[in-house]
Amino acid sequence: MRFAVLALALAFALATATVSEAADDPVLKAATDLTGDVMFLESGAPGMVLVVVRGDQVLIRGYGETEKGNGIKPDGASLVRLNSITKVLTTEVLVSLAAARKLALTDRLQRFAEARLPVFKDRAITLLDLATHSAALPREMGSAPDGANPRAWPTYTDRWTWLPGYQLPWEPGTIASYSNVGFDLLADAIGKAGGRSYPDLLRSQVTERLGMTDTGFAPTQEQCGRLMIGSGLGGPATCVDTQATGGSGGLYSTGNDMARWLRHNLDTGNPALALSHAVYRPRQAMQATIGFDEAAPMAGLGLGWVAVAARSIEPMLLVKSGGGAGFMSYVALAPGRDVGVFVVVNRADFAMFSGLTDAANKLIASLVTR
Repeated sequence: MRFAVLALALAFALATATVSEAADDPVLKAATDLTGDVMFLESGAPGMVLVVVRGDQVLIRGYGETEKGNGIKPDGASLVRLNSITKVLTTEVLVSLAAARKLALTDRLQRFAEARLPVFKDRAITLLDLATHSAALPREMGSAPDGANPRAWPTYTDRWTWLPGYQLPWEPGTIASYSNVGFDLLADAIGKAGGRSYPDLLRSQVTERLGMTDTGFAPTQEQCGRLMIGSGLGGPATCVDTQATGGSGGLYSTGNDMARWLRHNLDTGNPALALSHAVYRPRQAMQATIGFDEAAPMAGLGLGWVAVAARSIEPMLLVKSGGGAGFMSYVALAPGRDVGVFVVVNRADFAMFSGLTDAANKLIASLVTR
């Protein structure tokens, strides 16, 4: 009986899956067929978009519905919320300005402030501290705002008014504690260093160069018409301008755009990626890590990325997850192995998420050489 139920569920998943961009590689197709169906079914989400990149090959699959009950299948053009995956695009802009010598990772945040910022004894916050969640800042300025209401999120003025009065609880660089406000402050500093608004810098340094035309903070009416509708914890968010959380979690994107970005990040011939993918805070050198998923063996923290140590048949990975506004998202890549995965579901449920990320990691393991 159990087998029959599973067979019926898998048949339904196959019937509701679409392939937006078929890879020529039959191995990639075969590897994603059953795995993608199971990932979708076990997520309990109305819909899912799965992107797998292997060398020059790209496969994008859509499952289920863009909104529960609407009968519309998602595909590579469906708009989604990246949430905290936004952070690793923020650090890519950071690296681009560092390469242009407009800033240094070791710059103090004080350089970009008008008021005196807090220090711990003589230790000030640096841009590297912000980018590795080790600036001794809280997750939010206060309690977590309502994710469905962008007006509830702190503004630029709110952040820079609050920070001078904040007392650092420990020395920056010694403890990693996940911080959204830290990444929004980082984006503010990037904007000042680049002499333009942060969204403009993201567009010029990353998304425009890669042809990521659907990735940004202010969707058009046409793009909003393609938005998958979130569900689960927190409920769905409306399609609005999210620049208030530009550095930490505001980005919209699509499977097509994330495929381009993954291929870019797997390009071993790009010297700038050495800065983006390096581990700057080894886990064993940190006194504690707070607010991270320790189910995976964290090896250290990069610029927004979490480095996951190799285990069993799985290679060393760089990963980043996101959750909120009715979405859960995950990106993982195997540097030097030419394989990466992006998956997003329109259901915010942290209990199911570890199964989704574990399946994505195992999918990468099945596709790499070893």
